Amino acid sequence: MCPQLSRLFSLLLALTGFASTATFSVDIPAGSAVNLSDKIDSSFPGFAFEEASFVRYAQYDDGSPNTFSINLIKAVTSRTGGYPIIRLGGTSPDYGRYLPGQEEPALPIAEQDNYQNVGYTTIGPSYWKLTQNFPGAKYMVQVPLATTNISETIAWAQSAVAGIGLDNIHSIQPGNEADLYSDTFTGEGGVELNPPEYQGTLSNKTYVGNWTKYADAVLGAVDLPEGRFFTAFDVATHFGDAVQEEAYIFDVETCFDLGIDNKSIIKEVSHHYYQQNAGTAADLAAGLMDTSVTHNHLDQFKRRISWLKNNRPEIDFILNEVGNSLFRTNRYEFQARLGSALWQVDFYLYSMAIGIKRINYQQIMHAGYDLWLPVASAGYDAQVFSNFYSQPFVADFIGSSGRTQVAKLDLSGSIPPANVAVYGAYEDNVAKRIAITNLNYWNKTSSGTDRPSVTVDLSVPDGVKSVKVYYLTSPLGAGAAADNITYAGSQWTYESLGEEVKNVVNDTKNITVSDGVASVTVQNSEAVLVWL
Repeated sequence: MCPQLSRLFSLLLALTGFASTATFSVDIPAGSAVNLSDKIDSSFPGFAFEEASFVRYAQYDDGSPNTFSINLIKAVTSRTGGYPIIRLGGTSPDYGRYLPGQEEPALPIAEQDNYQNVGYTTIGPSYWKLTQNFPGAKYMVQVPLATTNISETIAWAQSAVAGIGLDNIHSIQPGNEADLYSDTFTGEGGVELNPPEYQGTLSNKTYVGNWTKYADAVLGAVDLPEGRFFTAFDVATHFGDAVQEEAYIFDVETCFDLGIDNKSIIKEVSHHYYQQNAGTAADLAAGLMDTSVTHNHLDQFKRRISWLKNNRPEIDFILNEVGNSLFRTNRYEFQARLGSALWQVDFYLYSMAIGIKRINYQQIMHAGYDLWLPVASAGYDAQVFSNFYSQPFVADFIGSSGRTQVAKLDLSGSIPPANVAVYGAYEDNVAKRIAITNLNYWNKTSSGTDRPSVTVDLSVPDGVKSVKVYYLTSPLGAGAAADNITYAGSQWTYESLGEEVKNVVNDTKNITVSDGVASVTVQNSEAVLVWL
């Protein structure tokens, strides 16, 4: 079906006010009849922090553990039964230094206009102790690859293992976005970060040569477990006209043929993802809520996923640094609204369906796309941002069985609506939960129409008599900030220290199945989770 016709149909429905009467059907077959993913890891919703920012997320400014952050992470992992997998990394540590005599965990302190400071970041031994503030977490530890001083990489790895403990380390990751290394690269304030002190532009061959050299050095200096313990590739995001570069930069097949995994130490192949540069409120619909853009971008990874599955099935493909958009500081009216939270829901669900094994969502102080602000800073109170609301929704979709597999289901009709998607969560080939995302843009203060909706007739499995429907929504629509958003009637706030505040609204519905069909209505700029 032509995407342009689908988008035109959705627009006409919105303009005429007929969306509430538009009905589409979805058959929910047995798992054997659909293209199911592999089983979803209960730790699929992971977390990531830029090096210095982690200090603010892990502890309050008085040095005590940050209960707000601890509770918000628990609000996600408790739903799946998984544990937090937390990546500590980014551009700043790749060009950073470990100083054994430094008392501060990390310098400079992460702030509004100082949250990366590429070229000047330093950490001390107390940095790694902060990992103990999140009990049960396992860490992806990035070590420098950009530096040509390999002793820096060794010191970083040795201090991390000593401070975190091997049992609490998920993987060691040499480098960050090495495809962006450049002979003319500069950091904060124009500081030169290029040869001979730092790596220059790398090809597939020179990347493999450098990565294996540094991984060997870590193996020689640190007593690591035998087997697969490293994360590799960690390719930067590309978007716009360059989106197709996602499929082949640091080509997986080529790099494996060149011997990057000759010692069988790679646990994961990683990539980064940002949808675009941040826009304004007026750009939210086209920038984040057009699912054809999101799905096309994610489809670029299918080549890597397929090659690994067919040739290295023991190695996962992950997205270990994800945000909705990039901007030097922040544009909350684009990056932190209900529309961006809905983008995140659909992004996670589609990623699961195509075989991505985990997502680590990035957090940097004041980056704009964050899940929460952990402490009062730069005139902003500590708070939960709208994007956090995607996380309990996704976690509930995954469930706690450890057996969930995911499939994207088809909407019937010659012209199904644009920006509406349906996903099934299956356990033992039986559908247990259905997610419906409606990313068609509607905003109370600017759309000028009543809120449109679509009704989806779900042909449910035999024996299902009623379904329970939970909503991720706001009466204000796509432009709503976190204080006007609820999921399953609940909110999470700083005032509650990240604990769930239930029954803020009572919008959960029980829908009776009639003739094998449950009719579920989903408003524009809303997502629902249907428990069968």
